[in-house]
Amino acid sequence: MRTIVCDAGPIIHLYEAHSLQLLRRTGDLFLPSRVFDEVHAVLDLNDPWPEWLSVETLSLHEQNEAGIWKKSGDLHDGEAEALVLARRKKADWFLTDDSTTRLFVALLGMEVHGSLGVILWNAAHGHLSRKETELALDNLEASSLWLSVRIYQEARQSLDAIFDANP
Repeated sequence: MRTIVCDAGPIIHLYEAHSLQLLRRTGDLFLPSRVFDEVHAVLDLNDPWPEWLSVETLSLHEQNEAGIWKKSGDLHDGEAEALVLARRKKADWFLTDDSTTRLFVALLGMEVHGSLGVILWNAAHGHLSRKETELALDNLEASSLWLSVRIYQEARQSLDAIFDANP
């Protein structure tokens, strides 16, 4: 099973899109406590926190390292802590919807995906039907995540290749 570290964006956006459960299928998910706090500051979660989404506390040394990443990489607190946790866990994937963080993390050699990628990955691996994928994309487009019209069009066009390859 792949190890995945996530910042707040994908949790918030997939929750708003009624697709948070799609994260569960991608691998073992971890986030630092700062990201947990950020998510709870934005979402009024009445449901219990998903047991499959593990929250980890950084050591004082790791918190200091996150502070350095924050200053040097134009990262926010949660993104910097997620980066430190990803390095500790030797994460296979880093999930973020922030374009600056995506670039920064990719330059460090980590595989980076976002909310849209999680939906398309689930479709490509047979966890969603075409109709379910289209609904998830519609819901994501209605969420607080901003992606260009072109990106959503390309995602919808990719469904032909996904579902033709997986009839």
